Amino acid sequence: MLPPGHIAAGFLTSLAVVKLLKPDLSPVELQHMLYWGMFFGFSPDFDNFIAFAKVKAWWYKKDVDNGIHRKFYSHVPILWLVAGLAVYFASESVYWKQVGLLLWLGSWSHFILDSLEYGVMWLWPFNKELWALKDRGVSRGIPANSFIGYWISFLKYYITRWTFYCELLILAGSVYFALSII
Repeated sequence: MLPPGHIAAGFLTSLAVVKLLKPDLSPVELQHMLYWGMFFGFSPDFDNFIAFAKVKAWWYKKDVDNGIHRKFYSHVPILWLVAGLAVYFASESVYWKQVGLLLWLGSWSHFILDSLEYGVMWLWPFNKELWALKDRGVSRGIPANSFIGYWISFLKYYITRWTFYCELLILAGSVYFALSII
């Protein structure tokens, strides 16, 4: 999934948390919750910068490099659960308790979406296997001769995948709900 889909899923997750739990927060703090959810929905993919540094480019140079970032600790759901619960239980204010919940749930929205096609190490540290509904760990086979060439080829490939349409639905849902609360 691409960043817009993860950000939109984080937004929907934070909106659900705010609507279901109805925390006693000011309107500005409630708005911050939406931003936190969007941030944590994308946060696990910050490890892409490390992956790109490892291959010394802003694209993956070989099939083997595709998805390398999902093998980093930042893509391990249990660590985000522990971090989120630690913030929740260490906090005295309602605001920071909600941030802790969004740290956990926003990041897990990311992992759920990554589990649709490529996979996530759900059983780490007991097992480093990637778990997915379809095409677990399958390399994309995208030509990688240049930055522009890679990303154009990636997008051509991506729009043929069923996860692209899932992402469009998530984005449409986020836009609908964002416009309804303005």
